[in-house]
Amino acid sequence: MASIQRRGKSSFLLVVEAGYDAKGKRLRRTKTIRIEDEALLKTTKKLRDYLNEQLLKFKMEVEAGEYIAPEKMKLADFIKEWETKYAVKELSGKQP
Repeated sequence: MASIQRRGKSSFLLVVEAGYDAKGKRLRRTKTIRIEDEALLKTTKKLRDYLNEQLLKFKMEVEAGEYIAPEKMKLADFIKEWETKYAVKELSGKQP
């Protein structure tokens, strides 16, 4: 399940439920986005469409396992996780 919560005038919280862990605790992934475009904030339909698009992208990222949760970790641990979840799929050597 996914939802959008308004946090302020131009700030929104995207929430995606990612199932349960081994102890039965619900896993929630969150992401805060800010809308800088004032024209987008004035139109309800365009804002709703934009937020739904961002929520769908975030949900697909979480479900695919590509989302790296913001937490305290060492740089070396982050690099290992980044390589397996992002770099292997998205980056490749240059072709001459």
